Amino acid sequence: MKHGMSKSIAALFAGTLLLVPACVMGAEAAIETQRTPAVDNGIAFGFMYRADVFSSVSGGLKQGTTALGNLDAKLDFNLGTLIGWDGVSVGLHGIASHGGKPNANLVGSSQGVDNIEVDTNAAKLFQAWIQKQFLNEKLSALFGLYDLNSEFYVSHSTGIFLHPSPGIGSELAQTGLNGPSVFPTSSVGLRVGYLPTPKTYVQAVVLDGVPGDPGNPRGTHIQFNDGDGALRVVEAGYIPGKAQGGEAASPGQTDKYAVGAWSYTSRFADLVDVDGVGDPLMRKGNRGFYVLAERTLHRGTRNPDSHADGFIRYGRANADFNQFSSYFQAGLVFSGMLAGRSEDQFAVSYSTARTGDKHRLAASIAGAEATSHESAWEATYRAHVTPWLAVQPNLQYVINPGADARIRNATVLGVRFEMSVEK
Repeated sequence: MKHGMSKSIAALFAGTLLLVPACVMGAEAAIETQRTPAVDNGIAFGFMYRADVFSSVSGGLKQGTTALGNLDAKLDFNLGTLIGWDGVSVGLHGIASHGGKPNANLVGSSQGVDNIEVDTNAAKLFQAWIQKQFLNEKLSALFGLYDLNSEFYVSHSTGIFLHPSPGIGSELAQTGLNGPSVFPTSSVGLRVGYLPTPKTYVQAVVLDGVPGDPGNPRGTHIQFNDGDGALRVVEAGYIPGKAQGGEAASPGQTDKYAVGAWSYTSRFADLVDVDGVGDPLMRKGNRGFYVLAERTLHRGTRNPDSHADGFIRYGRANADFNQFSSYFQAGLVFSGMLAGRSEDQFAVSYSTARTGDKHRLAASIAGAEATSHESAWEATYRAHVTPWLAVQPNLQYVINPGADARIRNATVLGVRFEMSVEK
């Protein structure tokens, strides 16, 4: 039985979906826990488009090439500047996806290979929230359609990667009846953030446990159904390079340390255990945690824009309900390595998601063979051609796609074109 309302928004960006150079870093979130439009006139907007071409050159499901694109449009309003409501801001974020499915049709990875690939192409309102700040901006409360990965599980240095897992970790991304509240479908939530000191933060959010309408991925849907439950997430972090007012202490500073925990209030089907009539046992306890750390490891002496950053991320999820019981990623990001190319970046990473005992047992019962992990190596170079255009070649090697022993390791080549306009 359904309660509340269901709204659909279609054709949000009609006529704009042309395969042209595209934009935006893979993880769109910032490390700050509070959103404040930094604009003099009270209005900030941005249009960002990404166009990717991916080829599976060996292994996977089959070889082939496909193209896809995604458009982001954002509007932020500072109501203090506009109408005198001090500390109040509003954010709107629309998305539109089109094109092929490189992972679904070519590779077969459980974690994906492209962070703009979606199951169903659609145009929709992705975020719509209002925020109020208190206590000289130390405390804030936000309510509305909310992207969990905009402020939680965020690593600044991982934004360059095209693989989806450097955004929201794979152990959390796999959960829920329609995923957690992340791209491309969000749910209504209430987030509270507090800054005990300029360099530390604590934040918590409660979200509808089932984003959108699982039966209708097109458009924006807000539903509160019996059994949805809630997804609860809390995170605390330390950003040593953060100064008063939220500004970095020095350019390129990426140091951050954070820990988070999450849980669903609803019941989920056990992967193996059954009840008295043979149906999957429905139980509570779908929960997990994550930790992340990133640090500037080296800074150039002659070129202040040149630096090398390292990061590690680790998370766990309950293996009774989920394919992956844990996730780990580590990598390096080199910025401004070449003279005269201070904004260019080169990055390498290794990520692995370990399958749980129950998932492997369930696969065996079904007559399949699940591997102990799915892992991926990624190397990418992001070159700024103009202030509004970047080109980013990408190489991935996916080990055990789908954690399925029948699918061969895949080599994937790609290139992203990025274009953005902000004001």
